[in-house]
This record gives sequence, C-alpha cells and structure tokens, in this order.
Amino acid sequence: MLIDKIEITPIQIELTEPFVISKGPLTHARNTLVRIYTNDGNVGVGECCPYRTIHGETQQGTVAAGKDLAQILIGEDAREIRRIIKKIDKSLAGNASIKAAFDMALYDLNAKAVGLPLYRYLQGDNDKKIYTDMTVSLLEKSKMAKKARKFVEDGFPVLKVKLGENARKDIERMIAIRQEIGMEMDIRIDANQGWNYYEAIHALDGMAELNIQHCEAPLPAGDFIGREKLNGVSPIPIMGDESVFSHQDAYRNLAVDTIDLINIKLGKSGGICHAMKIASIAQAAGIYCQVGSFSETRLGITALTHFSKAWDNIIYYDLDSPLMQSEDPIQGGMVYHNDWEVTVDETPGIGADFDPTFLKKFESFVIQ
Repeated sequence: MLIDKIEITPIQIELTEPFVISKGPLTHARNTLVRIYTNDGNVGVGECCPYRTIHGETQQGTVAAGKDLAQILIGEDAREIRRIIKKIDKSLAGNASIKAAFDMALYDLNAKAVGLPLYRYLQGDNDKKIYTDMTVSLLEKSKMAKKARKFVEDGFPVLKVKLGENARKDIERMIAIRQEIGMEMDIRIDANQGWNYYEAIHALDGMAELNIQHCEAPLPAGDFIGREKLNGVSPIPIMGDESVFSHQDAYRNLAVDTIDLINIKLGKSGGICHAMKIASIAQAAGIYCQVGSFSETRLGITALTHFSKAWDNIIYYDLDSPLMQSEDPIQGGMVYHNDWEVTVDETPGIGADFDPTFLKKFESFVIQ
C-alpha cells in the first residue's frame, strides 16, 4: 500500500442561511478534500473545513499546506498511520485542519484494505445509539426563540444555542428560548470564547435555573487562569473546545481542573489518530466528551460518527453541519433518521464519498 498519488480539491457549498457565532457569520462551507491513492488500487478520502477565526487557517492555506504534505508522503506505506502522522507533525506545526483531512483519508484507506467499516477498525461497536443536536445561531432573541421552536417541532432531542455577544443579552436570549419551548428539553450553550471572566460569571449565574447541560468555551482559549477560576464557581458545567486542540491541551486543562468536559473535533485535533489520545486522556480522568463539527459535509461527519462508536465516554453529539448546507454532494455515508438518530452501515472504510459530478465543478491539484 505505497502512496503514489494524492489529489487536493477545494470545494464550496452555500449554506441555507448564514450561520452566526460570536466570531461572526458564515455563509459557505469552504472545505478541502484529500484523496490518497496507493499502488494496489485503493483510495482513501478525507475532508476538512478550516475556520480562520478558530484554526487560523483558510481554504487557500489548507490547499498550499496540503500540496507540501502530499510531496513528503509519496512513496510512504499507507498502513503505517502513526509513523506518517508523526512525519506530518514534524514537517508542519499547527495546521490541524488540513492534517485532519490527510489523517481521515489514511484511516479510510486502511479500513477498506481489511474490509471493515471504520468503527470496527477502531474497535468500536454498532450498539451505541447516537442522536444529533441542532444548533440555534446567534441572532436577536425573538428570532432565536422562533428557531428553537421550529427545531423542537422538527423532533430534535437536544438544542445547542450559540451565545457570546454580551452577558445581559445572552441571558435574555436564553430566557426567551425557555419561555418559547419550556424547561424540559435539554439545551447546551456555546459562547465561542465571546465572554471575559466577569461576563461569564454574570451570564452563567443568570442562566443557572434554565436547565443548561453545559457551556462550551465561555472564555478565550488562552485565558487559562480565568477558566480555572470560572470552573470553580460556575453553576453550569464548563466544556473545553477551542482551549483543547491537542491531547497535551487536554492533559493541561484536566490536570488543574479548568474544565468539566471536552469537545473533540477531528478538524481541531488533527484527525482520528490524535483525537483518540484526547478521548483516552479524558477517559482516564473520568471525563465525558462531546464530538463536534465545523462545516463538514456528510463525509466528515460520517467519519466522526464512526469515531464516536469507539469511545464509551463520548456521550454528546453535535453532528448537524450537513443539515445547514444547501446541497448534499455525498454518496453513501451516515443517515439521519426521523428521530435524529445517526447511523452508519457496514460498508468498508468511512463508507462515503463525493459525487464525481459535483467535484467536476472544482479544480483539483494532483501530486504524484
């Protein structure tokens, strides 16, 4: 299984409406597809979705970095995933997003080579039930309440609400949502680093009686001291997201009790190989995790679903990004059911790929 060709394809999909977080609005999924071919005729597929405000990466940057990574991987044995990931990490610091696409393609290749769906290749099982939440964008409070009502009527079991503008308005948003849908439904919130310490205290205290599962990223990722203080007094459990890119980040945060939970994203960790290390550290610490997404298509979310089946301590699922896209270019892959359970089948590998007709709209870069 020697790598003899790699294709890199930047794609773009318009969202059905702008997706708004405290960092600003997103109108398109600008993703980068990586296809790795081996000399025995196999091919593995992966994708990434860089957020410049979170990764510090752009689509143009992922393509440029991907070309460089592809050059150093030609001739490598694709079966040696960990060695290849080590080589990638040594050759390029950061750039977790594009690294995740390469990692995903390698795991897809190897699971296909042994005829196993990815979750079985990762030693998971298919008994685990997975249900996605649905995300309410950061808007004016009445619009957010109406969105929440629609998603409840659509049957979603959990809502995720984007906040982080300012504490007072965010409290008003959550009160409006609870008045609209009642107190019973599970809600989790995500400030996307939008508050400072004092705003976070005010916001979380003001939402203490609103039945909030947890709060993601209340403070800037670099505010380690503030996060430690906040976690000691918050009435709502704190989940690390942008503060936990790597397994080293997971260890540092858990060692001094700055967070109660971790949000694992393949595009943040650099892919499955490193995401498993984060999940393992969390498991050793007795910490539950969530899996989350950027704006990946069903390809990336299928890979994430497979990954989730391998870890008992992953109990929260944010798998809704394909539902926000104006078209679905993926063949095969995970399925959303009427009750928003997400399932995968026994197709070897990730079990999903892009429609070739869709890809013809975009320029591909080939390294061989």
